[in-house]
Amino acid sequence: MISRPTPSHTFHRLFIHAALLVTCFATIFPLLWMVTAAFTPNDLILAKAVRFWPDDPTLSNFMIAASRHPIWIWLWNSFLTATLITIGKLILAVPAGYAFGRMEFPGRQALFWFIIATMSFPTVIAIIPTYIAVVKLQAVDSYGAMIIPSIPYIGFYVFYMRQAFRSLPSSIFEAAKIDGANLWRQFIEIAVPNVIPAIAALSVISFMGAWNIYLWGQLVLDDAFKKTLTTGIATFADLEGADRAWGPLMATSLLSILPVLLVFLSAQRFIVDALAPGIDEK
Repeated sequence: MISRPTPSHTFHRLFIHAALLVTCFATIFPLLWMVTAAFTPNDLILAKAVRFWPDDPTLSNFMIAASRHPIWIWLWNSFLTATLITIGKLILAVPAGYAFGRMEFPGRQALFWFIIATMSFPTVIAIIPTYIAVVKLQAVDSYGAMIIPSIPYIGFYVFYMRQAFRSLPSSIFEAAKIDGANLWRQFIEIAVPNVIPAIAALSVISFMGAWNIYLWGQLVLDDAFKKTLTTGIATFADLEGADRAWGPLMATSLLSILPVLLVFLSAQRFIVDALAPGIDEK
């Protein structure tokens, strides 16, 4: 027998849906304002407090931004640094996760927990000594100064890959040993292909984190042509002052989120597979 919903139950559900709609709108509104402002002529942006569609849509804000700042070089720099940081983290984290998850060696547990403990270490504390080291190496204002110090923060990555490798059945590795596969072949041909969703999820997480690096980039990148989009956007505020060009600023901001959004959407299936196992079975 199916019970009919009571008026109080219906009101409760309507209240929850209304609250969710308001919360969603409040969350999306800044992004919506940025998108509409990016395609609205600069002198019309502040004419309305709320706008759901650009007034007199134009691409002039992108052209103005490109004429004042090297935003396309910033875009390339962001892509280059985020990609290399992600590759560097995966090169370290994937083999380390396999070693901690599937191999036996003295001190394995102690070393693993030492790496996990680094997750509680605030990265901001390491900025000053790292910056001093970069200065002494005369590497300031170089891509290496931006990329290399950002790679070793892999505590979560090692933990995540260890759990992914531990979830694989031992029988496939025992079968590989019987077939004569050495340790390297077991890692490359058996383990890695079975954790591709986890690697893809970590790649997206790392790429998004590296793309949004701001403080460290501001410290080590002075040349306007070596800045990333995240650090370069700040120059709009420095140069424009009170007469700020909101249109070019919003156009550059939109340009800075599109690649990350595309990366996330393209790898969404892998992220769901890696972070929400068992959803399909429910």
